[in-house]
Amino acid sequence: MPNIATHIQRLLKKTERMKQQTIKNLLRTLKQIDKERKARTADLEESARVILKHLADLGVGTKVAATMAKRTATIGHQGRKRRRVRRQFAVSGEQMILDFVKSKSNPIGNEIEKHWSSEGRAGAAATILSKLVKEKKLKRTPLKDERGSRYSLA
Repeated sequence: MPNIATHIQRLLKKTERMKQQTIKNLLRTLKQIDKERKARTADLEESARVILKHLADLGVGTKVAATMAKRTATIGHQGRKRRRVRRQFAVSGEQMILDFVKSKSNPIGNEIEKHWSSEGRAGAAATILSKLVKEKKLKRTPLKDERGSRYSLA
C-alpha cells in the first residue's frame, strides 16, 4: 500500500504533466491563430491591389488610387511600433517655462503642466522643471497641506 508521500508525488507528477500539456496546446493554438491572421492579411492586401489595378484601368482619379495604395501599404504594418517623431518648437521648453513663470507670478506645478500640454508638447514638464531648479534658474517651494510645489524665478 503506497504511503501518503508517494501518493502526493504521483499527483504532483500528474499535475505537472497536465500543465505542460496545457501549455503545449496553448502554444499550438497561438501559432495557428497567427498563421490564420497572416493568411487573411495577405489575402486582403492582394485583393486591395487587384481592386486598385481595376480602378486604374477604369480611369478613376489617381488621388483616390494613391490614398487606397497608402491604406493597403499600412495594413501589413499594423501592430508594429511607430517611430517617435521629435517635434520642433520656436521656443525651447526651458524658455517657455521660464516665460510662463515670469508672466504668471509663482504658478504651481499643475498650472505649468497644463500650459505645457496646451502648447502641444509631448511628455511632462516635470523633468525640465527639475533641471531648472538644479540649475538655480527656478526656486521650488512646496505647498502646505497639499501635493505639488510653487515655482518662482530665482
